[in-house]
Amino acid sequence: MEVVAHRSSAWFLLQQDCKYYIDVNCESGFVSFSALVQLNSSEKMHYESQGIRFIENLAEVIAGKAQISHPRNIKDKELLDMAHESIMEWKSDQT
Repeated sequence: MEVVAHRSSAWFLLQQDCKYYIDVNCESGFVSFSALVQLNSSEKMHYESQGIRFIENLAEVIAGKAQISHPRNIKDKELLDMAHESIMEWKSDQT
């Protein structure tokens, strides 16, 4: 899994094989959390045609509606760990 794009303090776009994931920084009241969502086929098509502008809009929608228990929020520990490790590795490469 690798970081494809990011917006500081907002989101990371990750890719593994032909799948894309967006990790969005969300807030609900005083609680902040990360929501990891796999792009569906329609979202992937929009990203491929509109680029980062689509991802920025998608991240805003996710952040505005996100709940930890939302069904699209990935809960698979292995996938969450891979995403986290990829982001941490990417961050360390940026310094």
